Amino acid sequence: MTERIEREQFPPRLCPVCRSDVSKALFRQSFDHLSGVHLLDGYDVVVCEECGMGFADGLPPQSVFDEYYRDLSKYEDGEASGRQSSVVEQRLRDVAATIGPFIPSSHACILEIGCASGGLLKALQDLGFSRVAGVDPSPACVHTARTVFGIPAITASLFALPPPEEPYDFLILTGVLEHIRDLDKAVEQFQRLLQPAGRIYLEVPDASRYIASLDAPFQEFSLEHINFFSTKSLTNLMQSRGFRMLDAAPTVRPLHEVTCPCVYGVFERHLGQIAVLRDNETEAGLRAYVQGCELGDAQVRSRIEQSIPPGGSVIVWGVGTHTLRLLAAGGLNPRQIAVFVDSNPKYRNRELRGIPVVSPEDLGRRPEPILISTRGFQREIYDQIRHTLGLPNPVILLYGETCGVE
Repeated sequence: MTERIEREQFPPRLCPVCRSDVSKALFRQSFDHLSGVHLLDGYDVVVCEECGMGFADGLPPQSVFDEYYRDLSKYEDGEASGRQSSVVEQRLRDVAATIGPFIPSSHACILEIGCASGGLLKALQDLGFSRVAGVDPSPACVHTARTVFGIPAITASLFALPPPEEPYDFLILTGVLEHIRDLDKAVEQFQRLLQPAGRIYLEVPDASRYIASLDAPFQEFSLEHINFFSTKSLTNLMQSRGFRMLDAAPTVRPLHEVTCPCVYGVFERHLGQIAVLRDNETEAGLRAYVQGCELGDAQVRSRIEQSIPPGGSVIVWGVGTHTLRLLAAGGLNPRQIAVFVDSNPKYRNRELRGIPVVSPEDLGRRPEPILISTRGFQREIYDQIRHTLGLPNPVILLYGETCGVE
């Protein structure tokens, strides 16, 4: 993977919607990083002074993001069997039900970009749409889509897709556009992939309705989320680039043990361009979110301090955004961490602050308390510790009514 690239090497980022070079900073997000794995040290959360779009500034080029998602995908959301949680399965069925009415016919040629393990395409098949295909940067996800669901899928990023044999009638991207640095190139690719009257379904987190209490503090400013859309800014992006909006609306999607306010939009290719209208919601939403997260972060830090005795050490379970932010911001003290644990095999045999990352099975009989450093998977990890692995270690929970040591 790409090693550290100094922040000052990155040119200022133009507004992804209106291309203005004038923005104002609202917050600075910082991250630590695993050995041999470096996407970025952090970024500035900014709002465009011209159109009101929220986005991350101070970023490496798109190629660095493409490499990261190819090599270190954490979105392999089903096991080799294709089994997913009931929450994920219900979310995919709900999204399919939203998309279905906008697909022109049951024989429409459909491509999902960022298809993960193919669960959404399978849900669309169950609704009678037979010509579905997927693309994902993770080879493991593509393998599951092919072998478990029988869905034609290829391994590629949005920007490395081969030309289709025939243009698609319908594109789907859910939880993808917030990750893409070069949105101009992304929309140009949509144009190339779609037939003249083709349609696209986009779904992203809704920055105008971020709620701090729904997830861990600052989790919406994750290592990988670099565009902060509202209904207005998502519509502006597409309508100013040769698409017209057929429908756009806010929604809420469950994500494992948390929920996320989202916005979806359905857009159709057309010849004209529609002027950008100012987004007056995102800045206020982001400011309220930052304020709420600052209060939540203080509570998390206090719980960590109260749970680790002076001179004590803990096992930290999870090396994602939650942990990387706490380490960079001083919420976790490396001198109190004996070892890191993560279930993602791509993180193993690496180090974080010189401390090894091991698999759950490698914990053996270590006696230290285990601090679960995530909110979205807190209960799942707790059950894995107690029931799957049968470990007796005290467990430190940071969120919910049961926060504390169990």
